[in-house]
Amino acid sequence: MKTKFSFNLFGSFRKMEQFMQQLPYAVLLSDQSGRIIECNEALLRVTGYTRQEIVGHHINVIIPCQGTMEQLYREWTNKEDLWESPAEVEWLDKSGKTGRTNVMVLVQDAEDPLYLVHLVNLAKDSNDSLPQRLVTQLASDIYLGIVVLDRAAKIIEISQMACRLLGVERFHVLNQHIDKAFEGIPEEHRLIKRELLKGIKLQNKAMSWTNNSQRYELLVNSNTLHDEAGRIVGAYVLFKDVTNLRSFEQKIERSDRLAMIGQIAAGTAHEIRNPLTSIKGFLQLFLQSFGESGMERERTYTEIMLTEINRINSLVSEFLLLSKQRDVQYQIVDLNTVFEEILPIVNSEALLHGIDVQYLPAGQLPMVVGDTELLKQVFLNICKNGIEAMEKEGVLSISHHLDVEGDKISIDIHDTGPGIPAYVIDKIFDPFFTTKEEGTGLGLSVCQKIIHDLGGQIRVSSKGYGTSFHILLPYI
Repeated sequence: MKTKFSFNLFGSFRKMEQFMQQLPYAVLLSDQSGRIIECNEALLRVTGYTRQEIVGHHINVIIPCQGTMEQLYREWTNKEDLWESPAEVEWLDKSGKTGRTNVMVLVQDAEDPLYLVHLVNLAKDSNDSLPQRLVTQLASDIYLGIVVLDRAAKIIEISQMACRLLGVERFHVLNQHIDKAFEGIPEEHRLIKRELLKGIKLQNKAMSWTNNSQRYELLVNSNTLHDEAGRIVGAYVLFKDVTNLRSFEQKIERSDRLAMIGQIAAGTAHEIRNPLTSIKGFLQLFLQSFGESGMERERTYTEIMLTEINRINSLVSEFLLLSKQRDVQYQIVDLNTVFEEILPIVNSEALLHGIDVQYLPAGQLPMVVGDTELLKQVFLNICKNGIEAMEKEGVLSISHHLDVEGDKISIDIHDTGPGIPAYVIDKIFDPFFTTKEEGTGLGLSVCQKIIHDLGGQIRVSSKGYGTSFHILLPYI
């Protein structure tokens, strides 16, 4: 009982919390006055309390007693010395049921010590039935979301994957009513709803779910649980994250569309360009002749026709780049040099639209393997889109960071425009999809293909105000 400990062993209070959650037996952390400042999941499971019903309260909600923790510690220490065994105390669960357990206390060696109280006999039942063991095993599956409710709509089991997806911590919501666990989210937008207890059954229903940081594509199953008399005693929800599978299917669909475009382009590009070359040549002769003859109106009309011919040629070039493999000149590319060369162009375009450009590199950019000219095309295209989206005012920010896996550099281009509507954002890389009156709908498709061919990715996020493009490239 008199063993002392120091938080230096744990490094931080957060690490102390993590240590407590890993323990299979019930523990709580108290200050000198007896106020509970943390507890673990094992204690919640044994007593039936929620974390909110314990933390911040006196220890007597669990152990009926009077006095400060300092006084209780001295009392239990004296009993231990007298009996030469851990002191025994009475404990109380939420329903009022009482029991007896040995207690051991570790005291922090500090000016304002904390007390780690170990209720020795309160641990998860090691004689769980096979169904209980199955639920426990499923709840620890990192690829399966599982939430089990009792008849009062309290969460009695939730898997780590479900916690990550729903944006909650397991021991914060255990034994918590779903209205409390997910307060702030309107019920119609919740993944876990009270209607589950009314017999709503789902089978492999495809659903989209977005938490604060990521969008998920899910397959959801749910059903009610019944006792021997057929009465509803609870419900469960199972969901599988199929985001990567859905993304793979979309890539296949896009690849099929590009292959079809490739067949069309390969068969028609030369047939289009040959007559265009002749038309363009004669128009240039007309332009010169009209200029020499002072025929200004005819010369103006000819210039317009030449501009349109050039647009057609540009469209055919994008068509070919999108549809077939280009002879990419792979080499080691210095991204710092790339941005030195394109920033004057971006600044000039921004100046014409009254837009501010902020280049915010976090140190030197790394080297990548790629094609310098194609990378310039991608960055210029996305910057130009951002500038045009802001119209006459706003800020275009260019920065970079290492992605979470640490194997790619992310070039981040953010505008402060109106953002991309949710119903559009999934289509912006589709060939021929455009919201511009004079757009071809091929610019972003070409950019995506260039980056994919270099082994990278393009991601986009927009939350109603501003849009961010993240161009991820493997770096050396």
